[in-house]
Amino acid sequence: MLAKLDPNTLRALMPQFLSGFIRDPAVAATNLARIQVPIAAWSDEVAQGVIDELAALGSEEVLYKANPACKTVARAWSRDLISEHEIIGVEHLRKATESGPTMVLCNHSAYFDSTAIDAMLAWGGHEDLADRLVSAAGPKVYTDLFRRVAAGCINTLPVPQSTSFSHTTQMSPRELARRAINSMKAAGAALDDGYVLLLFPEGSRTRTGTMGPFLRGVHRYLGLRAGLQVIPTALVGTARIMPVGDHNKVRPASASLTFGPPLIVGPDLPQREALLAAHAAISALLPAANRPPESQPVIA
Repeated sequence: MLAKLDPNTLRALMPQFLSGFIRDPAVAATNLARIQVPIAAWSDEVAQGVIDELAALGSEEVLYKANPACKTVARAWSRDLISEHEIIGVEHLRKATESGPTMVLCNHSAYFDSTAIDAMLAWGGHEDLADRLVSAAGPKVYTDLFRRVAAGCINTLPVPQSTSFSHTTQMSPRELARRAINSMKAAGAALDDGYVLLLFPEGSRTRTGTMGPFLRGVHRYLGLRAGLQVIPTALVGTARIMPVGDHNKVRPASASLTFGPPLIVGPDLPQREALLAAHAAISALLPAANRPPESQPVIA
């Protein structure tokens, strides 16, 4: 479908496509007017680049850098969805990135999470940090057109999703291992280049409103580089903006983003223990209503 578009068609359709996912007609109209301006200014070369890059997304386990034109539009589109926002503790993230390899572990509530984190950082005067984030993305991110467009607006790295989930395409252990190894190699290279890896260690969005167990295999990513700094992060509000099961429909709501002090992976905090510590740290940053029940296992 994407390959059949031409620059003129893309410029005409994309504003209506994106604003069409907003449930409130008045907000959708405001949003349409907002994003039409930057999209109309795309040259044929820029528009064709968008088409080509979106068509290629997710085909390999490599770092896909955000298309600059798409990134600008996504941050403008999000303006009408995040009605109010708050960022707390961003100094922890900035200090960590200035001193070495850094990874962000965050709770997962909506497909909108990565877009929201990018937009809130950029609006808060931390565009340089937003531009360095690389979101680990499961296969479903690249199969749905709406999510594929969203992925083109941020840096992403395809990762194989755990086959323990019923909605995940099943694959052989050998194929899963191959993809996981390729993904980790690409993630390590991204860290070496100064990018910050953003992982949602639950592996899937919460269906209960409370943070779920972390996937056991995430600890492997914590060993990518010596002295890796892990920033526990709590994101609240995106479940109201883009509820699970609502067919990608969105509506305005407030959101908050809280970064905690870094956990440094090393001899005093090995990978598995670091994953447990991150779970506890994120839980402590979340409101009581979003914390996992004490009876729930920490690691799935």
